[in-house]
Amino acid sequence: MNIIRQLKAKKNFSHNETVLAQYILNEKAAVLSMSASELAAATYTSPAAVIRLCKRIGLSGYQEFKIRFSAELEQADRDRFDIDVNLPFHPDDDIREISLKVEKLTASSLLEARSMITSMEKDFLKAADLMMNASHIVLFGVGDAYMAGLSFQARLMRAGFMNVLTSPVYGELRHLASTLSGHDCALVLSYSGSTEQTLESARVLNENNIPMIAITSNTDGELASLADISLFLPDREKKYQRYANFFSQACMEYFLNVLYSWYFIHKYDDITKIKID
Repeated sequence: MNIIRQLKAKKNFSHNETVLAQYILNEKAAVLSMSASELAAATYTSPAAVIRLCKRIGLSGYQEFKIRFSAELEQADRDRFDIDVNLPFHPDDDIREISLKVEKLTASSLLEARSMITSMEKDFLKAADLMMNASHIVLFGVGDAYMAGLSFQARLMRAGFMNVLTSPVYGELRHLASTLSGHDCALVLSYSGSTEQTLESARVLNENNIPMIAITSNTDGELASLADISLFLPDREKKYQRYANFFSQACMEYFLNVLYSWYFIHKYDDITKIKID
């Protein structure tokens, strides 16, 4: 979900929502200091219309809008280089230019991801606590998300938490989901939130009332609606144009690293006693 992109597109917007969207795009930073009532007065609409616009673009309300919109504006200010996250390179780039673009893309990815984490601090803490109190942490994801999950699994196991599971066999995620109990915690990873095999697993987990954390960029997708806690990644990559997925992979791994680090500091004394070869 990209707020600015949705405000520009104005898809299925009412007349009042269109007026509000254009005002927000024109005034940007000034809107962040306005209340819903002040924004409504400035646009000759109503506070109810402001809330409807927020929900139209997948947000819970005006407060969440200001948090996420502020993060987007902050990221835009940081981006000194115009790098397309979907196709960051050019055929004429030399190795120096490629290395610089990878550096800038990685840095901007982490900065934007950190802004998202800050805006979701309470949900992050809930997710971390849920994981720390689970009998097993069970990972679900395919492709790049699966690879990020394996790295997370390895870190937790090196920290002494051995009950971290994922299916080593492609196509067996749904079966794995059906074997869990309410004492376990499912961590479902999908940047797009629309991978069918991942969604099948999430449906089983939801039906069986298994505590579920989703990490995805799709705020209004089925995966987020099925999960108990959803941690939203920055939404900048396009599903069918992700030739270079540096952005989504960096953000996914960053979220998982933060969760791992929270676990680490709460188990610090136990973990630091472990001898690691």
